[in-house]
Amino acid sequence: MWQGWINLILGLWLAISGFVPSLQTSWNMIIVGILVAIFGFMVSKKWQATVNGVLGIWVFISGLIKSLITPTNFIIVGLVILILSLMLVFGKKEAEETKTE
Repeated sequence: MWQGWINLILGLWLAISGFVPSLQTSWNMIIVGILVAIFGFMVSKKWQATVNGVLGIWVFISGLIKSLITPTNFIIVGLVILILSLMLVFGKKEAEETKTE
């Protein structure tokens, strides 16, 4: 599930951006939001990926609304995306555990 790995990196980037004032721009949120939404909704059978997709939409919208471009938004949403991506990547693979005969 390579999409989970990409969202993991994007979540880490977003969280780090919350600590670097020069990275706290609307373009950063818009681009990361679009990418997280796309890769989140590509893995539609896992709830963690769907939540990442919704968070990607939130990050995108936050980039469009000036008052939502805050370090707290970067850090909290970035960490949630990071944790959900870790759960997605290192979680049990249901398809491999289920044996079809």
